[in-house]
Amino acid sequence: MKTAEVRTRVEPKLKKESNKIFKKLGLTESEGVRLLLKGVVIHKGIPFEFKIPNEETIEAIEDARNRINLSKAYTDIDEMFEDLTK
Repeated sequence: MKTAEVRTRVEPKLKKESNKIFKKLGLTESEGVRLLLKGVVIHKGIPFEFKIPNEETIEAIEDARNRINLSKAYTDIDEMFEDLTK
């Protein structure tokens, strides 16, 4: 596999802050840049937005996974659609 080097100059603060976010996402700086470049090629433009979820979103995801604090549970899809169309 051939490799090519990509070099760019950025402000030190931008590099430091972006690396903190990459780390939280489980990525290295190189992986983050590769994701951006692959996405640009696939979508022929800036393709996506990465965000670290806020506390409220994290809590809602955990609640859904653990099936707690749900407003209502359904036994089947027909029951759910019947309730939604009322």
